[in-house]
Amino acid sequence: MADPHVISALRAKRAELSGELIAAETRIVQLRADITSLDGAIRVFDPTAAPDKIRPILRRKKPTLIPRGQCSRAVLDMLRHADSPMTAREIAAQLAARYQLNASNVDAMKALIAKVRNTLARQKGLASEMRGDAKAWLVEA
Repeated sequence: MADPHVISALRAKRAELSGELIAAETRIVQLRADITSLDGAIRVFDPTAAPDKIRPILRRKKPTLIPRGQCSRAVLDMLRHADSPMTAREIAAQLAARYQLNASNVDAMKALIAKVRNTLARQKGLASEMRGDAKAWLVEA
């Protein structure tokens, strides 16, 4: 027989999920009513229109690589403690290690490098030098 606290926790979780399901179903009913109203309005202005042929737009949430507001702070912290100028790739590699991101994921690393470059471009008090074909950054003393 399971412990009473386990059963209690499972019942609480089921109740929570049931509540979310009811809210989602209510939202679905409201969205269908809104779409029906819009279809009617479209037909008022264009009786030959076929609103059901309009392709839906799916909004996807962007994956968050680094918590909001932490990138600038982390990049500047790395540059302050660096012995020599660092490129955006080097900074991104250290950020990936710090935030335990998968450095072998090429797309994620490209996005992180772009985020680091954008962060560096907005910062004041940084100096850059060319290292081969890449810019290396350091904090001005």
